[in-house]
Amino acid sequence: MSRSATISPWRRRSSSFPRSPKIRTNMADEGSIAIGWRLGSLSGWGVYGTNLALELQRMGRNPVLLAAPHRLDLDGAAAAALKPAFQRQQHLEELIGKVGVLEFDFPVLHSLRNDFQPALDRQIARGSRNVGVIFFEDTQFSQEGLARAGEYDLIVTGSTWNRDILVGRGLTHVVNVFQGVDTGLFQAQNKDKPKKDTYPGRFVVFSGGKLEYRKAQDVVIAAFREFHARHPDALLIFAWGNQWPRIMPTIARSPFTDGAPDIGGDGAIKIGPWLENNGLKRQSFVDLGMPANRLMPDILASADAAIFANRCEPGTNLVAMESLAAGVPSVIAMNTGQLDIADPGHSYPLHQQSPVEPYPPYQGTQGWMEPSVDEVIERLEEIHAEPDQASARGRAAAAFMRGFSWSSQIAELAAAIDALDGA
Repeated sequence: MSRSATISPWRRRSSSFPRSPKIRTNMADEGSIAIGWRLGSLSGWGVYGTNLALELQRMGRNPVLLAAPHRLDLDGAAAAALKPAFQRQQHLEELIGKVGVLEFDFPVLHSLRNDFQPALDRQIARGSRNVGVIFFEDTQFSQEGLARAGEYDLIVTGSTWNRDILVGRGLTHVVNVFQGVDTGLFQAQNKDKPKKDTYPGRFVVFSGGKLEYRKAQDVVIAAFREFHARHPDALLIFAWGNQWPRIMPTIARSPFTDGAPDIGGDGAIKIGPWLENNGLKRQSFVDLGMPANRLMPDILASADAAIFANRCEPGTNLVAMESLAAGVPSVIAMNTGQLDIADPGHSYPLHQQSPVEPYPPYQGTQGWMEPSVDEVIERLEEIHAEPDQASARGRAAAAFMRGFSWSSQIAELAAAIDALDGA
């Protein structure tokens, strides 16, 4: 599997932006890399940023944090490793409040949304090199968006699907670097690490990802509803918490479930009553809420199977990667970013799919696919009926994911950034 695309020379016209005060860290600037988004333990961006900072610190690259962490849950060693970076971030936050925009003598990584938002001149900092990191779901780009992409020295994608679309749009300064997985935390079950008996006597099916139509929890519900009718011992455990509740109501588009969950006054999504209204018995599911990333290994250690029937994933689906690394037999839809991790040798791919039409807020859905509920049921039945084969496939998945360690992926990212100075 090719990990990256060729980097073509691309020079940002820095003279088109107003100059700002240059800021130096208290450490040597050489090797420093700034991270422009929040570290956290609940979202994909947050987990990515956290592991990026930790790996840069281990590499002696001096991570410079531009935003305060959000709902970050670290163990003692990780917290100690990043303590200097957190202290510097508080100082930089004060400076941002005074001068508005910071300018560094080292590279800055910027998070980008669909259509390459925001423009570089709307970011809170600029560096000697400005690298845009993007995981886009919407495949329609405006001319203004493509122009914004050109403001960055390098665009980093997290899936072959994302990269290929951008190359097809004519961008030549694109490199693909996959997300990683903590292979020290997420490990396959074995004789020394057996399945965790959290739910005695139950066949446990895990599903993760924030609740929305794109993530296809409705497909999971429909498939599990039928599977549970056949196997009353089945239990669905899920982590579907959504920090962006405005996107959650898109689940009401589903032909398989009715409506969308209510949102309580505290902002919590009331998933349980919604599932019961959609035919799941109360004792057939467990709502895990939004567990911190470092708690996920124990959760996955109790699972017999996992389902990732997503209609679209801009990256390689971090939760699916962790499930594979933990050796959980995983049902994965063969579309978009998940194509980089799904394979019949180490997972249970879903092949029966049909195109998805655009819907608000997405204007372009090139590559999005609608999975088959019946095929999900078939894959669950296969895992249930052949546990030894499923375990063997899970071990193969864990072996495959060892090639996606955070250390190897961040080293590749750093090399791509360093290569800019030789372009």
